[in-house]
Amino acid sequence: MIYKSAFKDIIYPAQNREPRVTQYRIVLMKNSRLVRAIVHLVANQPPQPQPIELDTALDVILNRIIGAELIGVRHDCVRLIVQADAQFTEYPVTFNALDVARPGNVASRPATTSDQPIHIRSLDVVGGSVAFYVDREGGKPVSPGVAGMLR
Repeated sequence: MIYKSAFKDIIYPAQNREPRVTQYRIVLMKNSRLVRAIVHLVANQPPQPQPIELDTALDVILNRIIGAELIGVRHDCVRLIVQADAQFTEYPVTFNALDVARPGNVASRPATTSDQPIHIRSLDVVGGSVAFYVDREGGKPVSPGVAGMLR
């Protein structure tokens, strides 16, 4: 680990559009290849949301945090870890490839009726360039070493 911020509050809409609050912090962790930005979201502090409410708002929360603190950070360098009680779960972060702007003048390109293949490098997909999404089904427990670092 090379950096751990203090916890901050973030307000987000619940399923019924009422405001809810949770806490997060950014942790920068260096491994042998690169530095990763971990968004550490806490879901066990009173008065915290029901897990279902937080689950439906993860995309909103993640994009607000990225928009405020991680603009320009590569997609492959961002991790989301949600802490509920003593359990830490890491969720894969994805994006919609159709949102990635292709180089060139969009106005001068002819309209097509079929999908065109494009090549997207993860280096080119950064915070602020596309909306990120949380793969809720892909969540898995984090390693004991990472969990210990986040405690």
